Amino acid sequence: MRREVLPCYNPAVRFLGVLFLSSLLTVASLDAVRAAVDKQQSFPAVKAPHPPDPKLLLLDPLWAQGLQAQGFQNVTTRRAAQLATSAYLLYDKQYIYVAFKCEQLGVPLVAEQATNNVGFGLDDYVGVGIDPSGNGSQVYYFFTTSRGVRYQQASESSRYQPPWGAQTARDKDAWSAVLTIPLKDLRARSGASQWRVNFLRHVAKINENFSWAYDPIMADQGPWPFFTDARFWPTLSHLELATAAARPQPHAELYGLETVGRDRDVFQQTGQTFAEQKARNVGLDFTYPFTNTLAFVGALNPDFSNVEVDQQTIAPQEFPRALAEYRPFFAQGAPFLNPNEAIIGNIATGFSDLVFYSPSLGPFDRGAKVEGTFGLQALGILNAKGDGFNDTAFGYKHATTNKNFSWWTDGVLANHTGGRDSTVEFGFKGRNLKNGFVDGFSYSSEKGDFVPNPAQAHSLNGFVDVHQTHYEINFAYQDIGPYYHPVDGFTNFNDTRGGAVFVDLPGSGTGNSVIKRFELFVAADRFVDRSGHARQADVLVAPDITFKNLIHVSGGPLISELRFYDIGYPVYSGGETLPFHTNAMNLGYRDGTQAPIDAGFLYGPFSTYYLQQYTTSTSRQLGPRFNVGAEYDATRQRFFTGASDGQILRRISLSEALGLESNVSIGLRDISGNGGFAQPGLNFTGSYHRKFESGNELFIAYGTPASPVSLNRLLAKYVVRFGGGAGT
Repeated sequence: MRREVLPCYNPAVRFLGVLFLSSLLTVASLDAVRAAVDKQQSFPAVKAPHPPDPKLLLLDPLWAQGLQAQGFQNVTTRRAAQLATSAYLLYDKQYIYVAFKCEQLGVPLVAEQATNNVGFGLDDYVGVGIDPSGNGSQVYYFFTTSRGVRYQQASESSRYQPPWGAQTARDKDAWSAVLTIPLKDLRARSGASQWRVNFLRHVAKINENFSWAYDPIMADQGPWPFFTDARFWPTLSHLELATAAARPQPHAELYGLETVGRDRDVFQQTGQTFAEQKARNVGLDFTYPFTNTLAFVGALNPDFSNVEVDQQTIAPQEFPRALAEYRPFFAQGAPFLNPNEAIIGNIATGFSDLVFYSPSLGPFDRGAKVEGTFGLQALGILNAKGDGFNDTAFGYKHATTNKNFSWWTDGVLANHTGGRDSTVEFGFKGRNLKNGFVDGFSYSSEKGDFVPNPAQAHSLNGFVDVHQTHYEINFAYQDIGPYYHPVDGFTNFNDTRGGAVFVDLPGSGTGNSVIKRFELFVAADRFVDRSGHARQADVLVAPDITFKNLIHVSGGPLISELRFYDIGYPVYSGGETLPFHTNAMNLGYRDGTQAPIDAGFLYGPFSTYYLQQYTTSTSRQLGPRFNVGAEYDATRQRFFTGASDGQILRRISLSEALGLESNVSIGLRDISGNGGFAQPGLNFTGSYHRKFESGNELFIAYGTPASPVSLNRLLAKYVVRFGGGAGT
């Protein structure tokens, strides 16, 4: 039987292959930067006899008794930080106190944001990372800018908004900050405890990141800092916490909602579709911690119209598109339900298969879950009931304190009107902390009314990896049956069996080099179906260079092929292999700052046509109050049959900060043309948000950014909060 062989005719591959070998020789000669503080070290926590005076900031002599951190590393350039930073930590029976002193010689201080939790990363900030679980299963970050604008993040919740405070002060060449964090904000075990902790700093003008804890394999590309970096942090020992002080408070959120307008009863359904649905005027969300680290979470008649996000794109898709989950009930505790660490993401998209993919569930009437940790274990159990479904998902994971070994099991029991479906998964991951060897394995199986033959409904994944300072090499194997496609899951492509490999070569320029940071990522895979034909084959070469003048260049070729059938397994009739060979060129300037400019061009044969895709975007901070953003994208499709089509997307937004807890924004998006991926239409939205001192919130919105067209719907929603903060 004839087998397809992936062609490698693109001349760019030859050129980048030479670049790959040159980079390998270059980075092999570099010496690793040694961390002043690493994961092997331990520091005793100091209990304060009384709270430090926040008005005195670092002038209070009490700080001299606490944990002191200096010698920060620049994660961006992999060198010692060029601006001195000092951090201090104390605690007492109710609070954690963290102080920073930041020198700012020769680099302008950026401090434009004026509203809490808006514009994170655009200003200079300092922050503390806390892992009370000790094994990375519950990680928290608290940040403040020099203006006292606060941000916080939690690994178990995307809507983490507990009450805490920050005091700041600035002078000519330095600034300082004191953070006061209630222990109730953290899910921390009582009694004698050991945490992991780190101190961070971001310098916005040069878009560089400093860290007290450092490991040479740390990186800061993307939304830094990462929760997974907790495995590199030192231990904070000798903590003694009282049960009552450390247990989060029960809290509830009762909302009232009213809508007016022609589309008052039009709301988002599954995916990005909108349909008639009676407005929910009253609903309740609540959380009841029954231990310091475990909580029961419930939702009755929930509404998420005030948190919908714009995920519209005109870019054609080779694989199914994974949407971001914005609904708090599902976003909170999501890592507990998807513990698998052994699946390597799709080369073309970066998305991994998931047993439980919550965006597949539409509006639901009620939900309940238990989530959190106990000892070295993480647990999540969820049930959601809506029109046509009553589904349950679970996840359980055990991880050692040094993250050198973890194992897990998870699954979904889907009970839909059309039938039932169940999927169960288990796996493990190991890491040798000395030589960087990593391995992982997972296996999942599906059965139910939607599976004709359970023997062909499984997913097996395994990999071995070596991760060192200047390189990472990974070999993976995948075997996904033709009937494997969990109803509540996300599967890139089934009926695939074969291997994949990637090599990642990161590095940084020398002291006199014009290069700040570079990376070369090369990957390839080839999977066959049960007929023996090549089902999927890909080769990706992706160089990425950031210069010291903040010019950013990336791109490279992706040679990809997919085979489709009119009737798949076991008949395999009407088979056709389609090309998805694209070349990407991206140019950015001042990315990660308050005034980025980005442009991209992608071209090549794509399915049944030749694709040309253009993207441009920029944003500007106009003083401390206003921010404006603009985007222009276009696609052109020239079909091999002779016809042509395309789409154009225009997007503009304007927001104004009205204070620390209030802002207003408007947005306009227009999509024209019938080609591409999106539904054409014009969408105008406006929103106002205010959080009151009591913790209650008011949302007023016209339309929604998630809709493809404008909705004639004015919505007012008031949320009354009782007890602790959201997401705790």
